[in-house]
Amino acid sequence: MPSLLGRKTLLSIAISCFLILSAAQAESIQKLGDINVTATRTARTVDETLAPVEIFTRRQIERSQAKDLIGLLTGRAGLDLPIAGGYGQTTNLYLRGTGSNQTLVLIDGVRVGEIVTSIPALQKLPLAQIERIEVVRGPRSSLYGADAIGGVIQIFTRQGEPGINPSAVASVGSNNTIDLSANLSGGSERTRFNLNASHFKTDGINAIKLNNPDNDGYRNDSLGGSFSHAFDGGQNINLQFMHAQGETTYDGFDPTADYREDFIQQTLNGKFTFMPMEAWDVTLSASESRDESDNYTNDLPAGEFNTRRLQAFWQNDIYLAENQIITAGLDYLRDELESSIQFAETRRDNKAAFAQYQGAYGAFSLTAGARRDDNEAFGSHTTGNVALGYDLTDSIRTTAAFGTGFKAPDFSQLYWPFSFGFQGNPDLKPEESKNIELGLKGNHGWGGWSFNLFQNDIENLIQNVFDPVTFLLQPENVAQARIRGLETSLDTRLADWDLSGNLTLLDPRDRDTDEVLLRRARKTLRLDADRQFGATGVGMSLIAQDSRTDQAFSTWPAQTVDLAGYALVNLRGSHRLSKEWIVRGQIKNLLDKEYETVKNYNSLGREFFVSIAYAPK
Repeated sequence: MPSLLGRKTLLSIAISCFLILSAAQAESIQKLGDINVTATRTARTVDETLAPVEIFTRRQIERSQAKDLIGLLTGRAGLDLPIAGGYGQTTNLYLRGTGSNQTLVLIDGVRVGEIVTSIPALQKLPLAQIERIEVVRGPRSSLYGADAIGGVIQIFTRQGEPGINPSAVASVGSNNTIDLSANLSGGSERTRFNLNASHFKTDGINAIKLNNPDNDGYRNDSLGGSFSHAFDGGQNINLQFMHAQGETTYDGFDPTADYREDFIQQTLNGKFTFMPMEAWDVTLSASESRDESDNYTNDLPAGEFNTRRLQAFWQNDIYLAENQIITAGLDYLRDELESSIQFAETRRDNKAAFAQYQGAYGAFSLTAGARRDDNEAFGSHTTGNVALGYDLTDSIRTTAAFGTGFKAPDFSQLYWPFSFGFQGNPDLKPEESKNIELGLKGNHGWGGWSFNLFQNDIENLIQNVFDPVTFLLQPENVAQARIRGLETSLDTRLADWDLSGNLTLLDPRDRDTDEVLLRRARKTLRLDADRQFGATGVGMSLIAQDSRTDQAFSTWPAQTVDLAGYALVNLRGSHRLSKEWIVRGQIKNLLDKEYETVKNYNSLGREFFVSIAYAPK
């Protein structure tokens, strides 16, 4: 792919780091032994999984000192998260260059996000409630159905541990930011619970650059909890809830007006697992998620959109032999919408059946699956996935995969009533994708590395089309895109330093115009280094992104412009004062770099944070 490798600066840096670290004598790390369940809906180690997976544990979240999910995930392999302002502001989610509504986000297996635009609000999910995050790159519609074209991000909330384990964190920082959280977990080997509460508030920054010089603040208050019990007969029950609510002030068309959104994000989930017989696991799950958004202009109501999603599934995992698993089940999803706008339809049901086979035969590994979705809005859709792995040595594996995906039209695209010349189109078809990729990864005593090369062709892309006869703007299935990319990553431990790096090269193009898709950085590099010196820990992160294009709406018609690349340096440190207390501090954007990831929107400058944590060892 010559167009992808035009400039070689970031690639040279990554290769140099890889060679230096690979040649060094380093200690063993266990990252590739981490268990993930998202890639296959079964518990597998990262090393066993044929799909590209990245996992973030609670320990990594705390060590990063990130203030939100955006800060934690920015610059990671395949991920790009342009944000229109500071904390709590609208954020795009581009996984492997796919659109914000083409990546599925789950919380404890529950679909989240509103159904008007299908864009998940990652910026509103509190980090204090998160135990771990799994990012699976590549299509997973064969397991999860709609929206998993770019991949799946699954968030797991915090779980109980035996004993009584209290913890708390208080943090203050720039822009009058206050971040408070408390957690209590406990129980026995069989019965466990967890309770969590958090409060985040910041005055923020002025989000937009155009004639609106006010700060746009953000507040998020959350509660969460879980309960689990293992019965004598091998049955298990697990109950979880997560509730976050708050407000975001933002900039709109009128620079003299005050715009505010009051929001609620909530999930409730119950699971029951049992074994009807040996080598047969059954999971039954029922859940509800809510996404509520009430908008105000000068404290007057300006739009209400409340999403409710009811979900249930029945999953069977049958172990044919030591290295062979069949997974099969049924999924049900109901989307409901309450809004101040009168949509033509406010509810739709989706029923699905899925099956998957995983097997290992000597040096060969195979994963193959298929799914059939039946949606009352757009009919039936079938997707599939097949991946093959071959162990070149005991520590190096090569993989090849092909998968299809689809994205369901959202409610605004289908049912938006006629308003200001725009109207929904109930005849829309789902967007469809075909993804092929090749991978090579290694798991050694000194660490792990991976290379993934992929091409994703997306058809029936939905775009708004203007009819010069009727003067009607309406969504149509008229566009297509081809996204090519290369992802590399390296994790190791060298001289007591935990080192990691990843590089993403991307060529996301509109196949009709050959133009680069908006807001996607062509190159992204992230390097992290952390070390513990007795009771004191230090760390740094370097995040660099190449230029991207966007549209400048300050002129009419809007013009496509280039946004310059940038590099950020973040520093962090910690010191354990005693067995119970830890003090932490960080400087974000050390060099106070000014940059844009969305045209005419400001980004956070240099920030300082200090925190005290009660975390008994």
